[in-house]
Amino acid sequence: MKFNLFVLILTFLCFSCTNNKTSIIKVSTEKNIKIKDSINNNELELIIDPYRKEIKTLEKVIGYSKGFYSIRDSELESTLGNLIADILYKQINTEFKKTESKELDFALFNFGGIRGTLNKGKITQHDLFTIMPWKNSATIVQISGKKVLELVKYIDSENLAHPSAGLEIVFKNNDTTEIKIKQKRFDVSKNYYVLTSNFLQEGGDKMVFFANPIELYSLDLNLREVLIKYIQSKKEIIGKLDNRIIRLK
Repeated sequence: MKFNLFVLILTFLCFSCTNNKTSIIKVSTEKNIKIKDSINNNELELIIDPYRKEIKTLEKVIGYSKGFYSIRDSELESTLGNLIADILYKQINTEFKKTESKELDFALFNFGGIRGTLNKGKITQHDLFTIMPWKNSATIVQISGKKVLELVKYIDSENLAHPSAGLEIVFKNNDTTEIKIKQKRFDVSKNYYVLTSNFLQEGGDKMVFFANPIELYSLDLNLREVLIKYIQSKKEIIGKLDNRIIRLK
C-alpha cells in the first residue's frame, strides 16, 4: 500500500494532544512510502488509539450556553470576556480566601487570550480549548494605586475589550471620569489585589504594570480547567454586557 502523508498526519495527531510547544525545523521533499505487509492494521490501531480516546474526551458535553457569546460584540467589554472574567474572579477568589485569608479586588486578562466564540447550546471541553488554547495559570499580584492608574491608561490606549471583573471605568473626552473597584471609588493611596495570568504578570501583551508587584501569588490553577469545572457544576451559563468599562461620546 502506498500513500503520501501518513507520517505527517500521525505526527499531527501525536503533538496536537500534548502541551509541548513545537515548531517545524525541516520540510522534506514529498515521497511515497511503501507499507510492508508486516505492518498490519492492529499495529496502527495501537499507535493511534490513545489519541482517539483523548479526542473523544474533548467531545464530551460539559454544560449549556444560554446564548451566543463573543469577545468582539462591544468596544471595551464583551459578553464572552465578561463571562470568563466573572467566573475566574469568583472561583479563584474563593480559593484565595481559603489559602491566604485575603480577597481579590478585581481581575484583568487580555483580549488576545480569547481565541474563539461560545455558541448557543451544548458546550464541550473542545470549545473551551478553542476559546482558551493557552496553558496559563492563575496569578495574583498586589499592586499600588499608581500602578492601577497605569493599568487604566493601558486599557484606554489599547481600546480593546480586555476581559475584566470587579473593575468599572468611564472614559470621556480623552480623560478618565470614574474608576470603581468592587463598586467602591478608587483610592490611589491604596494597594489592590489583582487576578491575572502568569503570562501577563511576566509582561505579556505589554502589561508591564504587573511586573515587580508588592506581593505575588502563583496559584497552581490552570485558568481553562477552572472554567471547565465551573461550567460542569452549572445547568446553564449566561453572559451579558453591563457597561463595566465604557467610553462616553
